[in-house]
Amino acid sequence: IGNQTLSLLASFSASNGYQNMEDAFYKTLEATGTVQDDFSYDSFAQELKLAALGYLGYTLRRSDRIGYTFFYARNAIDTYQRREGTDAEGHELTGSNNIMHIYTLQNHQLNGIHNFGESDRWQLTWGGSYSKTGSEEPDRRQVMYVKDNDGSLRLFKLNRQETMRYFGSLDEEEWNANLAMRWKWNDTSHLKLGFNYKDKNRDYSATRFYYNLNKLDPVITDIYNTDGFLNQQNIADGQIMVQRVMQPKDSYRAGNEIYSAYLLTDFYPTEALLVNLGLRYEMSKQWVRYASDGGDWYSRRRNLDKNDLFPALNLKYAVNPTNSIRFSASRTVTRPSFIEMAPFLYQESYGSAQIRGNEELQNGYNYNFDLRYERFGKDGDMLSVTGYFKYLDSPIERIQDLQGGATLHSFKNADNGMAAGVELEMRKRLVKDLRLGANISYMYTNVKLPQGGAYTNKERSLQGASPILANADLTYSPRFGEDRQLNLALLYNLQGSRIHAVGVSGLGDVRQQTLHTLNFSAGYSLNKHFNLKLQVNDLLNRDVIFKQDVPTTGQEMEVERYRKGTNFEVGISYNL
Repeated sequence: IGNQTLSLLASFSASNGYQNMEDAFYKTLEATGTVQDDFSYDSFAQELKLAALGYLGYTLRRSDRIGYTFFYARNAIDTYQRREGTDAEGHELTGSNNIMHIYTLQNHQLNGIHNFGESDRWQLTWGGSYSKTGSEEPDRRQVMYVKDNDGSLRLFKLNRQETMRYFGSLDEEEWNANLAMRWKWNDTSHLKLGFNYKDKNRDYSATRFYYNLNKLDPVITDIYNTDGFLNQQNIADGQIMVQRVMQPKDSYRAGNEIYSAYLLTDFYPTEALLVNLGLRYEMSKQWVRYASDGGDWYSRRRNLDKNDLFPALNLKYAVNPTNSIRFSASRTVTRPSFIEMAPFLYQESYGSAQIRGNEELQNGYNYNFDLRYERFGKDGDMLSVTGYFKYLDSPIERIQDLQGGATLHSFKNADNGMAAGVELEMRKRLVKDLRLGANISYMYTNVKLPQGGAYTNKERSLQGASPILANADLTYSPRFGEDRQLNLALLYNLQGSRIHAVGVSGLGDVRQQTLHTLNFSAGYSLNKHFNLKLQVNDLLNRDVIFKQDVPTTGQEMEVERYRKGTNFEVGISYNL
């Protein structure tokens, strides 16, 4: 349009996938190793994914560009689960669960770049975004049955937790803004001053419908035909009483507001040495409003307000055109997520693990040091070796306790910890269109815990950290003309044994065992507009296994096992 340019991009994709898990199980242990709950289950899930992307860009002149991006995604997962087992009181139970999760994301971004001055010495960048996230659990249905002495099934009526319906709704909004000015004092060096703002808010509420079945006692011949007894006629006749429960403790609100300013510079003190220096100041205000048992709506509030400085140093020394050495040092922060900080109790099914946040959590701070050697070859080949060390101040960890015979997961700050390791990475072109990539890392971690606390082990590895990680990918990407291209990829991952949940109050740590996975993906561009996609996950179909230490015997007991199954996903996308 004259000397101005208008850019348009639009795409849409849809995919549908299935995942079945059969013969899975989980157990709850006491500190002595005595089994509390012991359930096996089969799970069948269908997932539908939709996504749309739009971009509008306008170049006013060579030095002024404005862009708007819109993104929308919706994932719906419909799951049926059948469970059988024994609870902490010895009842032989069968459970039927229907669970629907709907996740949505809507994001709008507006940004601009403006260059001015001689040789574009000055550059102004700005941007803003708004996103809205939703997570709905519309009508989770659970019915529990107990086995009589003669082997027949009847409705389980121990308390109102067994037969129920659950509605959960999460809404989250986030606003972001940024403004930065860059000044180049020569062709390779610059100084940049910037400001960022973030405001994130969440509102969660849950409603439960409990079924009083004391006047109803049918003999169950088909657990899938719940309409045969949980119906409107039995409610009208007074045989079923439905109680709607929406308590203050079943809702919470949370927010996080961050103001930040930073100054950074890139410069070459010598021809071979690049120095990047930065300093960032952040003022953060995080809060959660909730209710205790029997309390009023949002009557309690926990604030986590901090003012922090985050310095960063990055050095790159070019030994020659193909070899370089990098060093970096920085201080970063790990803030508790809303789910980690909100003291809201959530349980997806009777006898399953509960999760509850901890409003007393503090920020975790990380002091990071990395030294890296890189060698680049032709055709994008690369080899690198990295050594790293991290000191962790008040790291946040997942813990496991027992509450009323059920597993309760929550979160705590450890005193401090460290992580040190080495990583080897390579990329190699084997023949035309065929590439191999791989990386492997070894990491040692250690955590120091508060004196006199509830932790079972006073010193151990960091929760969630695997000592061995490895990845490899083999990709084949031939082109057939200008618009048609085939992309094939085989992806391998190794995750070493790691602590899944830290034991407290005498319970042992729960450790996820070593896991190997192999995935395959294929994509084909038919033309400029249409793309086909095939994704096959977990070709090896290995069991995911969790074992728990029993401190009194020094042994390990298997407490959970499931196999996700090989998952197929087929999709199509359209680009405007």
